Amino acid sequence: MALTAAELVHAATSDKLTETDWTKNIEICELVAQDPRHARDVVKSIKKRLGSKHHNTQLFAVMLLEMLMNNVGEHIHEQVIDTGILPILVKIVKKKSDFPVRERIFLLLDATQTSLGGASGKFPQYYNAYYELVSAGVQFPQRAEVVQSNHANSQPNGTNNVPNREQAPTRPESVPPKDAETVPESSIIQKASNALQVLKEVLDAVDAQNPQAARDEFTLDLVEQCSFQKQRVMHLVMASRDERIVSRAIELNEQLHKVLARHDDLLAGRVTTTAPPRFDHEDEEAEEEEEPEQLVRRFLAITLNSN
Repeated sequence: MALTAAELVHAATSDKLTETDWTKNIEICELVAQDPRHARDVVKSIKKRLGSKHHNTQLFAVMLLEMLMNNVGEHIHEQVIDTGILPILVKIVKKKSDFPVRERIFLLLDATQTSLGGASGKFPQYYNAYYELVSAGVQFPQRAEVVQSNHANSQPNGTNNVPNREQAPTRPESVPPKDAETVPESSIIQKASNALQVLKEVLDAVDAQNPQAARDEFTLDLVEQCSFQKQRVMHLVMASRDERIVSRAIELNEQLHKVLARHDDLLAGRVTTTAPPRFDHEDEEAEEEEEPEQLVRRFLAITLNSN
C-alpha cells in the first residue's frame, strides 16, 4: 500500500538516517508536482518535523523543504506562508541551535527571498523573515550589509544596527567562512574538492595501528572543514540548475562522506590493513556515472513538469 504524504515525510526526515534519502525526497517532490493538493499535507508534516529535538531530523526537514521550493515552487511557497513555517525557521536560527541547521535555514531564506524578488516580490514574507534574522545580528558576511542598506533605502524608519564583520561573532559555530555565500558554484566544488584531497592525504599518512594522529588539532580542523563543505555541496545538489554541477556535487558528496567515515573509523579503531578507498575522479567516474545522471534527469523532469 502506498505511503501517505505524512508517512513519506516522516521517512525522509528520520533521525536514524545518516545520509539524505534522495529517493524519498524525489518521490515527495513528484507527488506534489503531480497533484498540488498534496502540498498542504506535505508542508504541515515538514512543520511538525521541524519541531523535533533531533538535529538530523530538523536538517533533513529543511533540506526537503528546500528541494520542494526549488522543484515545485508556488504551491509550496503558499503553503509555507499559510501554515506558519517561516516564524518557526526564524526561531530555530535565533536559538543558535545546531550550526548546520541554522546555516541551512539562513541560506535557504536568503536564496528564496532573492529569487522571488525581495521585499517587492510576490512573496515578501520570505524577505521579511530573512531581514528579521539580519536585524537580529545573524549575519553571514557581506550579504547582510547589502540587505541592511537596501532595506534602509526602502524604509525611511529602518534601523542601522546590523553588526559589521568586526562586530560579528568569530566562532566557527556562529559564522561560516567569508565565502559561504554569493560565490560561483564551480568555486564551491573546487573548495570542497581541495578540502577532500588534503584530508585524504593526511589520513593516508596515519598509522592504522597507532591512529593518534587522527586526533590532532590540524586533522580535526580538516574534518570540520570537510563537514562544512559537504553541507555546501548538498545545497548545490538541490539548488543548482546546471546538470554538470549537480552530477559532480552528488559524486563529491559521496566522496566526502567516505573520507569522513574513514576518519571516524580511525578514531574508533575499526580500520583494518585493507588499502584506503581511492578518490581518484577518473577511477570512480565509470562506477558512479549512472546514478548521478539518473538523479539529474529526475530533478530536471520534476522542474519541467511543475512549470
